[in-house]
Amino acid sequence: MVASFLDLKARNPFEFYASYYPPVYAGRKAYTIEELMDGIRKVDGYSIFYHVFHPIFSSHVVPQDLHNDFAFWIRDELHDESLAYKVSDVEGAEPKTVEQVRDEILKILESSQNRVRADRPFHFITCRPVIYDTGKRAWSVGEFIDVLSSITMRSVVYHFVFRRVMGYSSRNDFSAWLEQEFHASALADRLSKIDPQTYVSEEVLREDILSLVERVIYS
Repeated sequence: MVASFLDLKARNPFEFYASYYPPVYAGRKAYTIEELMDGIRKVDGYSIFYHVFHPIFSSHVVPQDLHNDFAFWIRDELHDESLAYKVSDVEGAEPKTVEQVRDEILKILESSQNRVRADRPFHFITCRPVIYDTGKRAWSVGEFIDVLSSITMRSVVYHFVFRRVMGYSSRNDFSAWLEQEFHASALADRLSKIDPQTYVSEEVLREDILSLVERVIYS
């Protein structure tokens, strides 16, 4: 039964793309909570993605106990640990987009009474995604698992995080393909519950996705 499901052929293959996110200075910086809020209101969505979701890449170093750049700066420069953890705990699971995350962070910051002026400013960074075709295709769930286990994490994040949080798709590409091609609603829905914003390690995200897929299939 499991083997036959793994070998079923899709009408349309999963096409693995990937993306780089070269950083670009957004032309804004903040020394206070008020200035941070002003910047968050005015930067583009790519900047929110960069500071909130991009830390999933190992090369984008943030502390293990904090999940985004805003929280890191608030704790280290404004010395407000309580506020930092509130900002860090903003969820990014489906169906949230960067615009909804932006609004939630602003609501948290609006309630702050912090009046500290940082010695080192928060520099807003945005990015200009460079998307490319990896050439990898999966025609079955078995092939999908094989490719997913070894493909660059830039592909995993592009399909599982970037397209959905930027509003290009209503859900992550993995769930959409599994439901559309194999009617695997239970698996698709379970994948959709993974919150990428809580990860600061790309490989842990890959392992959790693979583990969930295998656990549901073999249960």
